[in-house]
Amino acid sequence: MNSAARDFISDEQRSFRFQIGHILASSLSGFIAGAIFASIIWLLAFYFAKMMM
Repeated sequence: MNSAARDFISDEQRSFRFQIGHILASSLSGFIAGAIFASIIWLLAFYFAKMMM
């Protein structure tokens, strides 16, 4: 697997019956964490922008 894909897929200890299950579970976890992190960044940006006005 290339290095760009490895950045978005975590190495989990849980075993899955199919390889696609492992990839989907890892990708979903990364997506949820990224969405939460991006939401926090946007909320802070709007908060500081509103304070400047």
